[in-house]
Amino acid sequence: MVNKALIALGIFSSIALSFPTYTVKPLPDKPPEPPDNPTTPEKVELGKFLYFDPRLSGDGSTSCATCHDPNHAWGKRQVFSPAYPGNKHFRNSPTILNAAYNLFMFWDGRTKGLEEQAKKPIESPFEMNLTHDLMVERIKKIPKYVEMFKKAFPDEEDPITVENVVKAIAAFERTIVCNDSPFDLYMRGDKTAMTEKQIKGLQLFIGKAGCVQCHNGPNFTDEKLHITGVPKNKLEDDTLVAITRNFVVRTAGLNPKEIDRDLGAYFSTKDPKLKGAFKTPSLRNVALTPPYMHNGVFKTLDEVIEFYNKGGGDVENKSPLLRPLNLTQDEKEALKAFLEALTCKTIPYVEEPELPPYEGEE
Repeated sequence: MVNKALIALGIFSSIALSFPTYTVKPLPDKPPEPPDNPTTPEKVELGKFLYFDPRLSGDGSTSCATCHDPNHAWGKRQVFSPAYPGNKHFRNSPTILNAAYNLFMFWDGRTKGLEEQAKKPIESPFEMNLTHDLMVERIKKIPKYVEMFKKAFPDEEDPITVENVVKAIAAFERTIVCNDSPFDLYMRGDKTAMTEKQIKGLQLFIGKAGCVQCHNGPNFTDEKLHITGVPKNKLEDDTLVAITRNFVVRTAGLNPKEIDRDLGAYFSTKDPKLKGAFKTPSLRNVALTPPYMHNGVFKTLDEVIEFYNKGGGDVENKSPLLRPLNLTQDEKEALKAFLEALTCKTIPYVEEPELPPYEGEE
């Protein structure tokens, strides 16, 4: 437990707040980027257009922004992510805000990095439903994009490729970051940035509640898979939701008759030990992105806190890190106040650009 006197005096470094060997600290000014995709203004500008362009979907109705909406803190404030027309998704939309700091993507952590992640929804039949080859052919018939790709990738003879599409989108997403939350300011030395209640919540977070065991590091995630026993959402039984889940289950070579809910990483790994395992989400800006969990089963932070206060769900293979916390009402309110202190003061917002026409169109 962090000494209150030390907090009051401000005598600690960004790595002094710890639960065993776990730490919490402010975000770096800039997220990491892969060596083969350095950020440039031209690439970011191209990525912005592609991010908002529904022509990257089969029927021209769905863009990246459909599910990761700047008006919804770059997520989607509904139980399940939007889906390609005629379908329903079975998972909640994570925000891309500060996703640039994540190592692994999706609720099941099945891809590494923004570039690899950006590929998946485009060709998913229930998300954007467009083959990569057809996407490239479409882009080549948009003169403005031909020009923008040449500027963004000047050393390539034929720059309009699937790899460069996702590189541009990823470069744009790396600009959707913020690190001016009360917590960040407090940890950088402004001892007035957090209230006494929020400081108490921070102490609980790293102490009695032990949240830091999974939600650690600058982005408040250990990037690992955990089984917490999140309860089933009754909306998972919706016919179209179940159809989408069953499609994913069959594609994985599993039997839909034996599965009535989302089992997370089990679908992509077929490892029985990962039944019900999901990636630890970042808690940054969490107050802006309800509902919560992979299936949107909790509407409020109060419900999430109460779930963990009781020790998580009732499943046999639950993480041993979970246990009843016996938090008082005042402690739960303080913990919530700290989570709210992870909200940036300035959330980046981007207006949808005017998209360029196809060749021959005005």
